[in-house]
Parts: sequence; C-alpha cells; structure tokens
Amino acid sequence: MKKNLVILAMMLFSVIAFSQVGINTTNPQAIFHIDGAKDNPVTGTPNDAQMANDFIVASTGWVGIGNLTPSANLHILNRGNATSIGSGEATNTGLLIENPVTNSALLSILRTTGTTGVKQLVMGINPNFNGNNGVFAMTRTPGGTDFAMDLTSGNVGIATGSPANSLSVNGNTSIGNGYAGTVAPTNGAIIQGNVGIATNAPTNTLDVAGSTRVRTMDVAAGATIITPVYSDTNGVLNKAVSNTYGTVINNTVTVAPGGLGILVTGISNTGTYKAAVSVVNSCGRIAVAEYYVTSNAFNNAFAIKGVDGLLNTDTTSKGPTFTEVNRSTTSVVWSGIPNCSGATGGAFNYTLTMPSADIINVTNNGDATLDYRIILTRIF
Repeated sequence: MKKNLVILAMMLFSVIAFSQVGINTTNPQAIFHIDGAKDNPVTGTPNDAQMANDFIVASTGWVGIGNLTPSANLHILNRGNATSIGSGEATNTGLLIENPVTNSALLSILRTTGTTGVKQLVMGINPNFNGNNGVFAMTRTPGGTDFAMDLTSGNVGIATGSPANSLSVNGNTSIGNGYAGTVAPTNGAIIQGNVGIATNAPTNTLDVAGSTRVRTMDVAAGATIITPVYSDTNGVLNKAVSNTYGTVINNTVTVAPGGLGILVTGISNTGTYKAAVSVVNSCGRIAVAEYYVTSNAFNNAFAIKGVDGLLNTDTTSKGPTFTEVNRSTTSVVWSGIPNCSGATGGAFNYTLTMPSADIINVTNNGDATLDYRIILTRIF
C-alpha cells in the first residue's frame, strides 16, 4: 500500500512540476502526449517512425497528429497512409474522406454571410450541386459557381456549374502577365504571346499548322483603301513590299445624263495608280476602260490618261476613243453600241476629271442614267 502511494505521489509531483501528461510514454514532449504504439524512447525525441502514431497538445493549444511540433490549430503530418474519414484506399494518400450515402457531399465548407446569416457554400466536393454528376466547386456567392469540375466527365467550368467542354469559360479571359488586370471584351479573350493552332511551337502571333477557312468577310464600303495580303514560302502572311503598293480603292456612283458624280475620293498623295472604270446597260453591254493616274499634289502634279479598253459588241470597234483635254481631264467615246431601253449608241460616253490630287469625278455625256464603277490599284 505504501508503495502504491509513493508511485502515485511521484506521478502527481511530475504532473505538477512539469505540467505535462503522457499516456503510454514516460517521456511526454508537450502538455498532453499520447504514444499510440508505445514505442517512444524513454529519453530524447522520438524519430519520425515513432511519432507517426503520436498525438499531442502543445502549450499554445495547437494539436499535432503524427507531428510533435504543430504549427497550426490542427497540424496533421502523414507518414505514408491517409488521415481518413471513412474507409477506402489510404496508402500514400494525404487525406481520405468517404461518405457511403449515395449522392451526398464528401466535403462542404460553408460560411455565414454577415448581413443575412445565410450559410453560403465556399468550397465543396460533390455537394449535391446542380444534381446530376456531382462537382468539385468553389464559389463566392449563394447559388453561384466561380469554379467547378464535373466529377463524371472531368470538364472544368469557370463561372459555370455545368461545363460542357474540357474547359468552359462563361465570360471574358485575360492570359499573360502583360495583360494582368486588363479587362477583356465581353465573352472575349486577350492573350499575351504567340498562339498556336495544331502546333505546340508557334513562331508568330497566330501560327496555324493546317488549312484556314474564313466563312464570312466584311465588304469594304465605298472608297475604303484595301491593302492586299501575300504569303511567303513559309506561309507567313505579309502586306506588299511597300506599305502602299497594291492598295485598292473601289466605288460605284450613279449619274444621270449630263450630271456629275464623285467617282472616288481619298486617293493617297504622291502615288501612281492604274484605274479600271466600267459601265453597264440593261441590255448586257459592258464597257471597261483603263487609265493611269498620278496623285502628287505638289505643284498640282496630278494627272489622268486613258490607256485602252474593251466593249463587248458585235462590231470590230471594241475599243474607246480617248480625248486628253488637259493634264487632269480625259473624255472617252464608245461606238458600235446598239440602242437599249431608249438610249442611243452614245450612252456610254463620259469624261473623267481630277479637280484635285485625291478626287476623280465622272460626267455622264450619254443619254441614260448609268452606274459607273472604278477599281483603283496603286502600282507605285
């Protein structure tokens, strides 16, 4: 009896003196220490294998499992097998959570809003979200989904809880450090760097390894200047050798007999052009004439001159007759045109005039209202 009292007194003295309690160990490493396998040394610090089955409460109030120096409120250090909630394969798993109830949540992390007290999902794994397949979801607002992964298909959604593709983004995106914080257009994307399609090593801003199809292209309105695009031997698209060479302006104007219309405007200064002007009547006759044009405004050095043409008539008179009135005026006369819809054979006659370096006007010298079309291509 005396012996038992002595042992009890020693234990109480140890607890009071050192304020540490050990279960299955006479060498507690913290305020409260359980050695699950009773394999810790009598003195010194347990090694990793020995502390793998230990549980401690430190003087800070922090709890360690498999870890004698916790650095958070709960610090679990796994030593090969999972920390498990439920059953399942735990080998080499950090945390194993299992819910045997069908279609129920594995993990739901909620918060309560400060204004309404409503519990709001912050993160969940299969939290019965949107029914069907189950998802891993993160959100900031009740009922919303900022990030979701469909647990059946593996599809990932951003701003959508039902991703239909490997990556579904409901909104705009910005890719690259250089555009961080830049707002992309609605449902659009801003991408920094080269983009490759069917290639993992793009060398240009857009690198397409394969054929390209454009289903719809806008038609340039009126006198808009169009620059042609060429492809080099590597398939890289370029403008013409010069920044201006090959640019095209096209326009159509309707002019009544004796009237004047602006055929084209906005011609770039100091350029040399080749112009093709066509006129058509309702009987299927077409007259096309070519002209050289210079547009240098310096010292009024702009000019126009007729070159040649073609009329789709049954006679041998298939070309026009040009009259160079002055440096900036050329008249054209067509012969052999059959009468059509009350108009005579002179219906296609007209005069081109340049009142300034950037404008070409047309005067209808015939007796029918006609459409005049010009295609102006820069050659120098």
